[in-house]
Amino acid sequence: MPKLVMGSGPIDAKIVFVGEAPGAEEERLGKPFIGSSGELLTNIMHQTGISREEVYITNVVKERPPANDITKFIKFDKGKLTKTKAYDDYENMLYEELGVTTANIYVAVGGVALWALCRQDKISKRRGSILQGSFPPTGGKVIPIIHPASALRNYAFTHFIRFDMRRILEESAFPEVRLPSRMLKVDPSFIESIAYTQSCQELPIIGFDIEVVNEEISCISIARSPYDVISIPFYADGRDIFTVDQEAAVWREIAKLLENPDIIKVGHNITFDATFIFIKYGIVTRNMKDTMINCSISYPDFPKGLDFVTSICTKEPYYKDDGKKWFKLGGSIHDFWIYNAKDSAVCLESLPVLEAEVQRQGNEGAVERQTSIVPSLVYMQARGIQADKAGMDSAIKEYDVKIAELQAELDKCCGYCLNPNSSKQLQDYFYIRKGVKPYISRTTGNISVDAVALKRLSKRGFREAQIILEMRHLLKIKSTYFEMEMDSDNRIRCSFNPVGTENGRLSSSKTIFGKGGNMQNLPPEMLRFLVADPGCFLYNIDLSQAENRIVAYCAPEPNMIEAFEKGIDIHRQTAGLLFNKPPEEISDDEGSSSIGGGLFSERFWGKKSNHSLNYDLGYRSFALVCEIQDNEAKYIVERYHSVYPGVRQYHAWIRAQLSKNRTITNCLGRKRLFTSRWGDELFKEAYAFIPQSTVADIINARGLAYVMDNPLFQGAEILNQVHDSLIVQISYETVPVLRHAEILKLLVTSLQQPISFRGREFSIPADTHVGVTLNKKKMKGVPVNEQPTSEGLARELSRVHNEIRASNSI
Repeated sequence: MPKLVMGSGPIDAKIVFVGEAPGAEEERLGKPFIGSSGELLTNIMHQTGISREEVYITNVVKERPPANDITKFIKFDKGKLTKTKAYDDYENMLYEELGVTTANIYVAVGGVALWALCRQDKISKRRGSILQGSFPPTGGKVIPIIHPASALRNYAFTHFIRFDMRRILEESAFPEVRLPSRMLKVDPSFIESIAYTQSCQELPIIGFDIEVVNEEISCISIARSPYDVISIPFYADGRDIFTVDQEAAVWREIAKLLENPDIIKVGHNITFDATFIFIKYGIVTRNMKDTMINCSISYPDFPKGLDFVTSICTKEPYYKDDGKKWFKLGGSIHDFWIYNAKDSAVCLESLPVLEAEVQRQGNEGAVERQTSIVPSLVYMQARGIQADKAGMDSAIKEYDVKIAELQAELDKCCGYCLNPNSSKQLQDYFYIRKGVKPYISRTTGNISVDAVALKRLSKRGFREAQIILEMRHLLKIKSTYFEMEMDSDNRIRCSFNPVGTENGRLSSSKTIFGKGGNMQNLPPEMLRFLVADPGCFLYNIDLSQAENRIVAYCAPEPNMIEAFEKGIDIHRQTAGLLFNKPPEEISDDEGSSSIGGGLFSERFWGKKSNHSLNYDLGYRSFALVCEIQDNEAKYIVERYHSVYPGVRQYHAWIRAQLSKNRTITNCLGRKRLFTSRWGDELFKEAYAFIPQSTVADIINARGLAYVMDNPLFQGAEILNQVHDSLIVQISYETVPVLRHAEILKLLVTSLQQPISFRGREFSIPADTHVGVTLNKKKMKGVPVNEQPTSEGLARELSRVHNEIRASNSI
């Protein structure tokens, strides 16, 4: 007979917590929520102002499940519910128990409780929502929270529970479900659509959102306020909503609204909406604010989706599945329009809440900088970069021939056909047939035939391993890059995320139509096929060894600073200090170092050390990352910090700052609140924050935002941003070479503006190269910093341009 753990607390409590089932400690002492999960829940209650002694706490299942596995009673699997009779009996017992309570609010702690109280699932999505319960006799007001047991595994969840607990305390004052009362006008007539849009012209701020179906804008919502919204549909149930003339008239009014610079337009990931509208209709959305940017900068460790923003900034229950239901299951189109309208409503409601948090943190400048790049991202996404499609097609054929030749050679070496991408076949060939001692990956701990293993086998004389490495490389380049799907105009486009990382760096990916790809990590083989438009030159302006310089001056580390100020390659200097050789004697030839089995160059280890050890990678982790022996890694790490002692001092300073308020400020004033679990992983993230975020802010604010719509840069267009560099295109047919020089001077001067940190001022030099392709080997250096005048630079540019014309036959 199982030992039952019944509820405890006053029956007349205003708040009732319902968990899933007791654990070992609860079973032993006969009280709910007194183990580690209960301790965490109690601590968060008390931090919020809720006394444990004044609430009633119980569980759905009253006995401890075998091995604490609740799926023995109830299980959700891909939307399918499976439950036992024992669960049903316990659920009925719970309903009888709750029937004698008089709470104003019932807290569903975890997914099982959410199901029992509301007959809903997806606790991580519905957490924080104010719901109407469905339990007998009449249900009650329910707020679900993530189970504290999950928070013990994922520290971020403790913050979500804390958010929700504050709402629970507020809602415990009354029993009614009081949700936002919104006037959502859907399926309006032509006249209503025109009148509503025109009425927004006198407003200071609006919200808007589009929904795209089959590569067309299905509907657009516009919010005059969080409680007054319209969703204007253009297509539904296989029919057009308006005539051609009516739809054109509606879009003309929308264009007037979106292009009005005096009206703030609010959206979530507004870069997407603005880009699509620009591509589709040529409408340039002006004066934008983005709730995703505000959320990311305020809470960098938290989710960035509108569903999460809604949960912490509004009382709108989770609704995002309503739109997905229409897409996937063909639900009501009316619900889809409601979903569209709510997106605009909650964006407009959430913005002041997020801006208040931004102001509290002192991050107004960071938000302004990040928001200022949105027009540039819209332009780059719409413009794309010209690709040499014929060259790519030719390369595909060339690679197919090479791959076939290598496959034939591999089959001959092995004596049978071997699949280079089959780990099972490769392990069988090398470790069984050839009797080689299996290579154990230091990262996974498993037998591996990864790139490092194959390089080691190749060094031992196995030609087969070298062939496989070559084939894998060729197949990767061919499938991922040469066969990248581009648009019909032979341009490659991507989708930029303005808050791709916690440190403000952009990320990029395929467009929503599945074309293009990541434009920020293209290999050299692909860069040669990205070309200038006819009659244009491409300029690549990049910040030289930016992160290393920032670490050097922020630490401060004298040996690093000396290298930069004397023009010494920092990676060669570091390698020289590691190997006791002058920097000029450091080799860049593969295999010139014995470390790591002789697979890499001496300079490689200098560069690897700089990139890893500045951020305090321990020697064991360094060994794992680099796939080297612990003793080799220990030597490098100890030697590195002995020659650069300022780096350790920088780490100590960062930890001291974190201990004050968990906040670090970069060189341009961006603050980051670190909310992860206290420990080494948090510290490592913090060490990287200042250099990485400072570089991002410089390249974005002083590059992207500075150039866009600036009359000083008329004739120049930014096509791409690659973390610490910009790709700018300028016509040589319509723009005089002197203007090229003036533009480059302005941009480089902007990027090289001095920055200061703890009273020390320094700048990061920007290097410039020009060409008609992004192939670095074919681009020519431009001595912008060496020419004091634009006229002098123009003369040098003319010479370089002529060299490029001659070598490229243009």
